[in-house]
Amino acid sequence: MRMTNLPRDLVEKILSRVPVKTIPAVRSTCKNWNLISKDERFANKHIENAATAAAREKEFLMITTGDTMVYLVRFNLYETCNKNFDVSINRTCISIPREHLQFSDETLVRSQVLVSSGLLICVWRNIKSKLLVWNPYWGKPRWIDCPTMYCSYERFAFGYDTSCGRHKILRFSSDKPNRHVEIYDLSFDSWRTVDAPSRRNIIEYIVPGLSLKGNTYWYARDSESRYGLSCFDFTRERFGPHLPLPPCSYSNYYAVSLSSVKEEKLAVLFASMYPSLGLDIWVTNKIEPYEVSWSKFFRVEARQHIDHCVKSGHFFIDEEKKVVVVFDRHNNAWVISGESGHFRKVDLRQYSEAFDLVGCYVPSSVQI
Repeated sequence: MRMTNLPRDLVEKILSRVPVKTIPAVRSTCKNWNLISKDERFANKHIENAATAAAREKEFLMITTGDTMVYLVRFNLYETCNKNFDVSINRTCISIPREHLQFSDETLVRSQVLVSSGLLICVWRNIKSKLLVWNPYWGKPRWIDCPTMYCSYERFAFGYDTSCGRHKILRFSSDKPNRHVEIYDLSFDSWRTVDAPSRRNIIEYIVPGLSLKGNTYWYARDSESRYGLSCFDFTRERFGPHLPLPPCSYSNYYAVSLSSVKEEKLAVLFASMYPSLGLDIWVTNKIEPYEVSWSKFFRVEARQHIDHCVKSGHFFIDEEKKVVVVFDRHNNAWVISGESGHFRKVDLRQYSEAFDLVGCYVPSSVQI
């Protein structure tokens, strides 16, 4: 029996198990498969299967510098015969269709990439910033123009209202002496100014924000030179209080990096400024815009194994296996087992000469 003659329920069951990267090929095979793949019921079933697979294989978005390509990189941690851990890597191109990148006579420079709940935003800059919102699952990008001229200090964050699921974009900027905080609601296709002071005068945002459970968190420093977390609550549309970091094992550290765990927890990595010391890794027990509590994941004692220092925001952990994967400045990935202390170096230059890891990606059926 040919696939075209199979019952629809059976076709849906078969197609729902294909990898996300093959969906464009599925849609181009025939009209029937195209219609099935764009059905919301099918999309939810397919994404549920993909999320189950993602729980076994850590998926990160790898953005190649200088072009329009986006690479979905699957890091699959597995246990070796001597009970250490290794990693296999599979890179797949999910490039933005070039017809959506026609800038007429403008020269745009990509400056930032944000991920939230399966949606991707690329920030492009010229006289005004342009935002490209894209759901790789559906493959339909959408351009958004910023309401005001580009200024030297401009930051974006991406999240959603937990009460209704509406995605929003935060833009806070400063052109002395004026400060601006604006929200773009994807459901209403409009910008509006909000009364949520950017606190630029008291907070230095040190690393790019991390979207988690609809909100965005930054590693930041306040007016009293206290380091901690700053959060923007997309439901209430306001900045939360300065949240404390966990206690570090040493007073002098070179870098602090943030990562997410299954889009439910926040992880923080402290890298000492002295290579002879180690890495401290903590995970939240609870994380909300107005409250946080921590537990220690593990400490890596011998950081001299790792070349130089970690890239800001470039690590992920597997809680069940007690494994951390850390990325250094030379495009190497270090697989470290917390129980055995085993180090495994993986050279990533064979996959891309220059890249930035953006964050965990789980497919989403959200329409934009």
